[in-house]
Amino acid sequence: MVEKTVSTPAQPRAGAIQKALLQPSRFAALLAVGAVVLSLGFLAYTAAQSSQRLDPLERHMAHLQDLQQINIDIQELLIHHVRSATAPDPAQVRRISAALDTLERRGAHLHPETPPSLRQARSFLDDSTVDAKTGLLAALSIIRRTLDHENRLQREVVIDSRRAAKLETAVALGAMLLTPLLALALMAGMQRRGFRSIDRLSRLLENVGNLDFSAAAPVPSDDPLADVYARYNDMAARLRTASREAEAHASALEAQVRAASETLLRQQAELENGARLAAVGEFAARLAHELRNPISGISAALHNMEEELPAGEEQDRVRLIADEMQRVTGLLNRMLEQGRAHLETPVQVAARRLVDDIVRLLRYQVPAPIEIRASVDDTTCLLPRDTLRQVLINLLRNASEAIGDAPGTITIEMTRDGGLLTLTVADNGPGYPEALLTRGIRPFQTSKADGTGLGMSIIQRLVRSAGGEIHLGSSVEGGARTVVTLPCGD
Repeated sequence: MVEKTVSTPAQPRAGAIQKALLQPSRFAALLAVGAVVLSLGFLAYTAAQSSQRLDPLERHMAHLQDLQQINIDIQELLIHHVRSATAPDPAQVRRISAALDTLERRGAHLHPETPPSLRQARSFLDDSTVDAKTGLLAALSIIRRTLDHENRLQREVVIDSRRAAKLETAVALGAMLLTPLLALALMAGMQRRGFRSIDRLSRLLENVGNLDFSAAAPVPSDDPLADVYARYNDMAARLRTASREAEAHASALEAQVRAASETLLRQQAELENGARLAAVGEFAARLAHELRNPISGISAALHNMEEELPAGEEQDRVRLIADEMQRVTGLLNRMLEQGRAHLETPVQVAARRLVDDIVRLLRYQVPAPIEIRASVDDTTCLLPRDTLRQVLINLLRNASEAIGDAPGTITIEMTRDGGLLTLTVADNGPGYPEALLTRGIRPFQTSKADGTGLGMSIIQRLVRSAGGEIHLGSSVEGGARTVVTLPCGD
């Protein structure tokens, strides 16, 4: 139902929006077509004008050529008459007269006196009462005068045609330049008028990209994108609500993550305390084991003394002492029973994931200037997971406490070579004390003012309980370097 309510009224506006978006492009296309048509029209006009001017000139050039040929024919006829001292050939004279008649009837002349002059020249050639030589000379004079008039007028016509052609060319060039400029001006006006709404929408969408969900300013009702802006305001309102809800949800999740991390850290501290107590218990078990043998000897001696002494007060005192020593022996036996370690069952452990989880957990405790770098093989093998976690956490805490609040680096490397897993933790802190490197790990041995001396002892006990070994040394940068090797089964 919601989809129908949203989509149905948008259909009538879709055509208007499409029209508004396509109107500038259509107008630009019309302007381009108009500019092309106008330019072609000017070119066609200038071509037609040039053709109209060239046609008369072409006919007049043929007229001049014919007139010049007649002039040459008369000259040749006169030259032949002078050289041969014979009368001009009447047939040739008639041919020249016929050519003058044809030239007159063609009417390709420019000077208005040309037809009468041609008739006059022809009359001199056709007059039988006039000497042929005299008629030819008179016709030649008229034709030369006519040629001069026609050539002068032709030069004037060519000059006028050139001037007109230059003017038409200038007009055509001006039209070709002004038409695009006019089209650009009109397109700029249409762009300011038609794209103003689209530019506003583009800025609003850019604001959305910058997570700014402000509502759009009111637009005129005749704006083609008014419906789009209304829908944008509805979308922006929903996005603002969703953003607030997402922020609240993110804050709640962050609080939950922080609480869970604090719980894990607290549980880890409790486990660490338990490990310390276990170390104390182990120390007590060792002490009980060492005390039980001499106490057993003392108890046997007291029983012997009790049997050798006569009945009386002294025998009773020895018996009481023997009974008390028996109670101490029982107490030591119970302490030994409680101090026996319960080995953890190995499980399949993804080394890289385990290290990543511990690094993320300790980021809440390690100071910000300290950088933790991890290089772990992507391997899976059978390991006592909780023991390995406890060992790595204690080593990282020791390294962090050694560096303090100063900038530093802790490097974790974990590699597998066959059935052996090697864990290396190194830092650029002050390093292990020389006494620890020389004498080895001992309970209650510490260089810290507030230390208990059980940290490294606990780590050693955990590593050995898993069947591994631990070695202490110095890193390349002079800090502490701890290498733990554990058996790694498939």
